[in-house]
Amino acid sequence: MSTPTPEAVAIQSLHAMAIGDQAALATLIHPEATNREAIDEPADCRVQGPAAFTATSQWLRQAWSDIAFTADTCVARDDLVVTYGTMSGRHTGPFTVYDDRAQIAQVFPATGRSFTVDHAHFFRMKDGRIVEHWAVRDDRSLGEQLGWAPPSPIYALRMSLATALARRQSKR
Repeated sequence: MSTPTPEAVAIQSLHAMAIGDQAALATLIHPEATNREAIDEPADCRVQGPAAFTATSQWLRQAWSDIAFTADTCVARDDLVVTYGTMSGRHTGPFTVYDDRAQIAQVFPATGRSFTVDHAHFFRMKDGRIVEHWAVRDDRSLGEQLGWAPPSPIYALRMSLATALARRQSKR
């Protein structure tokens, strides 16, 4: 059986994140792996290894249905792999953003709207697995497609109420 290329590992990890494939993530993610994007995510996403990436997948899938990533371009050089493509889905659950202390910063209530945004993902490889990940995303376009930016007065009120409720529930 042949060893997958670094490009294949990177692309497989995007698909595993989208569907929440914990077994695949365990084989693709190095035990020392760090996700630099976890800074805005819950505390369980900020640890190292496959468990952190699985937690990020669960966090994403709580907000987005039909989540999918494409990798239209994929290049590798030395231990770095870069993919460029899109993320798409539908906003069917609350999307919660966290502050640097892993406390709830903002909740975006579900809009039911679909989106497609550009994404570039950067993967550092070690021993044939991902040991570091970071991304560049088109968050402005995401916000515009979902009605977050600029928010209507009604949606701004829904955001405030959802944030207050989530903060109360997190203290229980």
